[in-house]
Amino acid sequence: MFEDEPSTLKEKIYRTIIALFLFVLVGTLIITFLPGDAEQSLIGAITGQNSTKAGSIAGRSIPVDYFNAAKRDCYYRYQQYGRETAQNPELLNSCAYSTVREIYIANDIASAVGFQVSEISIKREMSKQAREIHKESVSQAGYGEEDSRSLTEIYQQIYRSAPMNYRIDSATGFALFPNFLDQPLTPSENETEIESEAKRAKISFRLVAISEVNLLNAVESKINITDAELQKEYEKEKKEGTLSKDPSGNFVSFEVRKPLLLSKLKFDRKRKEAEVWKTRISQKISEPNALDAIASESGQPIETVTAVSLSDLKLVTSNRGNSYRLANSSKFWESLANDPFSKKTVVGPFSDNDKQVYVEFSALTYGQPTASPAKDQAADFLKQRQLLSFFLEINQSLAAEYNVEKKGLLSLE
Repeated sequence: MFEDEPSTLKEKIYRTIIALFLFVLVGTLIITFLPGDAEQSLIGAITGQNSTKAGSIAGRSIPVDYFNAAKRDCYYRYQQYGRETAQNPELLNSCAYSTVREIYIANDIASAVGFQVSEISIKREMSKQAREIHKESVSQAGYGEEDSRSLTEIYQQIYRSAPMNYRIDSATGFALFPNFLDQPLTPSENETEIESEAKRAKISFRLVAISEVNLLNAVESKINITDAELQKEYEKEKKEGTLSKDPSGNFVSFEVRKPLLLSKLKFDRKRKEAEVWKTRISQKISEPNALDAIASESGQPIETVTAVSLSDLKLVTSNRGNSYRLANSSKFWESLANDPFSKKTVVGPFSDNDKQVYVEFSALTYGQPTASPAKDQAADFLKQRQLLSFFLEINQSLAAEYNVEKKGLLSLE
């Protein structure tokens, strides 16, 4: 019942030759009966001449079917320039690589802003196209519906003509600017009213500005350093070895060193006294009529700023002609958002160059609403051109970074 295993070397060699012959014969028959393109693909895969990749762009692989879909689009695009142009293999390959690079760049931008054309919308468009082709084929050819290709067959042919990921990517790239970036954002009624109020809002406030230089000068007049303190500092430097020496190698005398010691101790004392003074001033915020108390403690006058709009806070001028840039401080805006008006609340200090500014908000007023200006279509057109130029500049800048590596062994003809 069972075939005997070959026992001799001669039988083993004989059976191996027969098996190899049958394998070659069956393989040849399979290749012979394959369709032409499938046969070429199989031979290419066996010999290593074909690849599933057409190269890469910025290190990202290009699938062959993706590349061929781009190449087909280039073919239809070049047909309008003539048949010879459309059938130029070198031109088509170059166009296909450029097209894929543009699609990759556009989709990276789209991904960054959260935009993508959905697969459902692509299939709906394919379905619409299939129905139109089916309708035209029935009406123009004069055949009955049963004699023409079915709607399903037409749809399947369209579906197989390009990979879905290419369809989504190319549709996203083409729709990114007109369907997303260039869409006008219409504010709601509430947003429009808030914007109108913000433009009409004007605030008035009082302030006291304390300059670091003013504090140091005021402190200096109160500092008195005795000779005993200077002598002590001199001996300290001498002991630490930081005291300078004369050309003979001896320490300089106290009388020679005294002016420098006086300047040094005064400077140190001024800094310390100024810090103590600033702390004392800042503690006045919690007192009644705080701004008046701060002005009295610091010896600086109270200044007023009247009816200034929010947009002008970047540079305001007080009644004394002094200019301040309060809008540079985020703390100022936080205080303003807490509705401090008519409460005589003092906030600060806000830093403005070398000044520390304390502010007491007085009033918030609104002007009369104005009629909305007529829509300036020329300005809208200019804005659209500027946005498009900006978008194209982004694409052009990124293109320099998206290097193309072509697959040398890939047959794309």
